[in-house]
Amino acid sequence: MANTDAQLEGSITVIMDYKKGLLTAEQAIDRFRKLTGLNYEIAKTFLKGMSRENVVSLQAKKSILESKQTQE
Repeated sequence: MANTDAQLEGSITVIMDYKKGLLTAEQAIDRFRKLTGLNYEIAKTFLKGMSRENVVSLQAKKSILESKQTQE
């Protein structure tokens, strides 16, 4: 049971680190795959379907900058 708990904890850590931008997609997929025993494609599909907290929409950023310029 302790091994399962370590695998579960490791998997959660990988997911959280990926969402925070601390791991690249390839790093997260590889680590998640090894911890869970899932194949590469399933691990990739699972992780790529998640939102990431460090991703900024360039279109939104552009709109903000343009509105600041018009205000000045």
